[in-house]
Parts: sequence; C-alpha cells; structure tokens
Amino acid sequence: MANSPESLNFRTILTLSRATRFIRVAESVGVFALLMIVVVGASIAAPGFSTYTNFINTLIAASITAVTGLGMTFAIAMGGFDLSVGSVQVLTAIVVADLLAVIDPPLAILGALLTGLAVGLVNGILISKLRLPAFVVTFGMMSIVRGVALLITQGQSVMITRHSEFGLLNNGKVLGLPIPFVIMTIVLVVLSVLLKHTPFGRHTCAIGGNRAAAIVSGINIDRTTIAVFGLVGVTAAISGVMLSSQLMIVDATLGTGFELQAITVSVLGGTSLSGGHGNLVGTVFAALLLATIASALNILKVISFYQYLALGVLLIFALAIDTARRAFIAKSLLRHT
Repeated sequence: MANSPESLNFRTILTLSRATRFIRVAESVGVFALLMIVVVGASIAAPGFSTYTNFINTLIAASITAVTGLGMTFAIAMGGFDLSVGSVQVLTAIVVADLLAVIDPPLAILGALLTGLAVGLVNGILISKLRLPAFVVTFGMMSIVRGVALLITQGQSVMITRHSEFGLLNNGKVLGLPIPFVIMTIVLVVLSVLLKHTPFGRHTCAIGGNRAAAIVSGINIDRTTIAVFGLVGVTAAISGVMLSSQLMIVDATLGTGFELQAITVSVLGGTSLSGGHGNLVGTVFAALLLATIASALNILKVISFYQYLALGVLLIFALAIDTARRAFIAKSLLRHT
C-alpha cells in the first residue's frame, strides 16, 4: 500500500529534525576538537602558553566575546545580524566609566545596560516598523554610536579611578573561576532557557526558518524582532562593562572589528546564517577557540595583522561549513521526498 502524503510529510520532517540535530552535535564536538588541537599545538610551540595566568587571561577574553556572540546567535537564528555591537560595546564601556565618577558601580552598570538596550531597541524598531534590512540599519547605527562615543569622550581616554573595586569584576573569582567566565556561564544558561524552552525562542527560530510561515501561524514578527535586537544590545553592553573592568581605562577606538568576532563565533559554533536555529554551546566553544588562537599568536610575538588574517580565515571557514550544512540538509530532504 502506497504511503499517504501525510506520512511522507511526517517522515520528511522527522528526517530533517534528525539531520539538523546530528549536525548541531557534530559541529559542537568539531569546534571543541579543533580547540583541543589548537591548545595542544600552542602548548608545544609557545612556551608560557600553558601557564595558569595565560589560561585565566584567555578565559576572560573568550568570555567577553562569547557574551555578545550569544546575543548575536539569536539575531542570526532569526535570519539577521547586528553590525553595531562593537560600537555598542565601546559606548557602554565609556558610559559605565563616566558614571563611576559620580555614582556607585551597581547603578553605573545598570546605566550601561540600559544604554545597550536602548540602542538595540532602536535597531529593532527601525528594522521592523520601517521594513529596512538589518544590514543597512545596524551598519548605520555602527557609525552613529561610534560617533556618539567620540563626542562624549572628545577623543580622550576615560580612566576609572574613583571605584577601584570595579576591577574585581574582571580580577575576582568565584569558586576559583574568574568572574567574567561566571557571567558568561549565567548568560549562556539564561539564553539557553529562552531559546529552547520559551515561545520567544521558538518564535525567533521560526522567523529565521520560514518568515512567511511564521506570519501565517500568527507570530508577531515586529515584537519578536524588536525583542531580539534589544537582547543583542544588552549582551553587547554586558561585554562593554566587562571590557571596562578589564582595562580600567577606555576610549572610543575600542571595539573596532568586534562585530566580526561576534558573527564568526556564532556561525563557527553552528548557527546558520540562513536562520532557523541557534547553537549557543557551540558559540562558547568558538569564542574559546578564537581567544586561544589570539593568545598563542601574542605569546609567539606574531604581529597583530596576522591575528586579523586568522579571524578572516576562521570566518571564511565558518561560512564554508554553513554552506555544507545547508547542502547536507537539502540532500537529506531530497532522499526522503
């Protein structure tokens, strides 16, 4: 007896689900395996790489990148991305540094987070209400926010001196783990719950997977878009606060190219640029990989230009994996239809 259209459709959906799940796990394992290879190679080639101090510094750098990468994962899962995160990072770092001169750290941090949220919400409103492409809006916002940061500082550096304990946000430890790593872990857990166990997460992936179907199913596209970009703004602000605590002196030149790092760790971690799903654990592994490579190159005294080269190679590699992923899923569907 021939299979009914309903059974074929169910079988296709089941096959797609299994293929996607397999790819996500394989990519997370693959990035982790690549990270281990780089760690072993760097430990052999770079004396001093395996020290405790370098391990902590690498973990802190990875955590700062990963926090924004986790937010970027939501934007990419929805089928977009945010090019303004580097500018938001530096603006919020400047905001918290300026506020620390007049108010206590908790309120200064809150002010920075609200600044990031405001920029993200403006991005989301412009994209959803004016039907402008995310690339155009966030590229323009990247320049606007950077300009605001330059105007605030007048091109000068802002040093944090009044609340020296603010540095504990970078140097402190909880159960032997650096606080930035703890912050990143909390963000990972919270966003994992949002992505996998709430309507917001399901709607985000549904929009990225098939926008037309999402509209037909009654999902509020505008509200979800605004919320996602607001979330990205907040994660960029968190990384800005972490960066200011790490440096204790900030200026408007920081964060240049940070948006490429955030996109790279998201895509390399297994989130497809075509949207539809997000791999948050993979994003964290990719951020660790990026920080490990940068650390090894610094210890080997490789000039910074080559670090940009390494970032570009990783981004191209991530895009190639994304293309292969989509081709694999398409072939799986063809074989079962």
